[in-house]
Amino acid sequence: MGDQMKNKVIKRLLKIGSLLLALILCVIFLQEFVLCHGDHNRERIKGFYLEPKDSVDVVFIGASEVYSGFSAPYAYSRYGFTSYPLATQSNTISNYLACIKEAVRTQHPKLFVIEINGALYDDNTFAKNDSTLRNISDNLPLNASKVELVKKIATSDEAEYFFPIIKYHSVWENFPEGMNWNLSVIMSKFRGYNLLKGVKSKTTIFKYKNKIYNYELNNINEKKSLSKEYEESLIELLEYCKNNNLNVLFTRFPHIVAKSNLDRYQKSLYAEEIIREYGFDYIALDNKLDEIGIDYNHDFYNIEHLNLYGQIKMTDYFGQYLTENYNLKKSDLTPSQQKEWKKSAEYYDAFCKSYDDLIKQEKTKDVGEDFKTILSIKKYLD
Repeated sequence: MGDQMKNKVIKRLLKIGSLLLALILCVIFLQEFVLCHGDHNRERIKGFYLEPKDSVDVVFIGASEVYSGFSAPYAYSRYGFTSYPLATQSNTISNYLACIKEAVRTQHPKLFVIEINGALYDDNTFAKNDSTLRNISDNLPLNASKVELVKKIATSDEAEYFFPIIKYHSVWENFPEGMNWNLSVIMSKFRGYNLLKGVKSKTTIFKYKNKIYNYELNNINEKKSLSKEYEESLIELLEYCKNNNLNVLFTRFPHIVAKSNLDRYQKSLYAEEIIREYGFDYIALDNKLDEIGIDYNHDFYNIEHLNLYGQIKMTDYFGQYLTENYNLKKSDLTPSQQKEWKKSAEYYDAFCKSYDDLIKQEKTKDVGEDFKTILSIKKYLD
């Protein structure tokens, strides 16, 4: 083969390689920012991976109670430690282990706080729900944790879980409305971090008119078993934490305990017994509303979740509890990281002011890291 022919072959190979590379990059971009299910779960999980390695001292694992009940920016401004909620809506304990492994891989936190409500659901509530599973699996990078989680799901649509673009290619039909959520992820990516560190709330003051049981929980001792799958997942989680010498605090965040969800409290007593048998700490907060300062007629947005007013009170209480009982000190951050966390605290303060105004105007909205909320709160910055 002459030199001229060799040059032609090389050029052709380079062109084909460039085309393939461009195609791969295009698919990656589309899957990450466009052809995907974009919502607050994606914003939160993707934001976790933007945090610099080993810069987050406390990682919260759980479901919606976590990101509605605790504010990482506010805790940083009050107590100086960094934290992040690696949590998704309706997350079940079956998915917790994948979250913990990712946090160990990327952050090596000083403390894990695991909110156990994801172990207390009924058998068929969320465990096999496709959207619940995808809140986690779609947003993990393609690595060993994701492979293990998808294999555990044991679905015939395995390829869709590994490559979500296969499932969401039809999202074009929802444009332009569907772009708003994905713009939030894009902006956080360019900024380098999530401004609100995963916080989400609803501008509602829920007033519960029926009987509540929170003030008599110390007299309720009857335990109810977890579902078989959730108990097995809890034990698997405890075994991993113990074998890897992780510093873990298990908890159940405040709920309004009523007749309709009393069984979950009774299941939490059963879970607590197992957790303590493994030698881990556990703190129940459903019966500490007065100690925390929570008013059940003002500080919840529904029976299961604190609103922003409750979130601030809970963060004050729990932040102090963590610093006093787990020797948490001011996080060791670089000047640029300190600047970012300070900015997050400022945006959270503006977020609170915006929330107050929406409450006064009786406007009910889901608010968090989404693009529209971030834009709307800028006017509240000092």
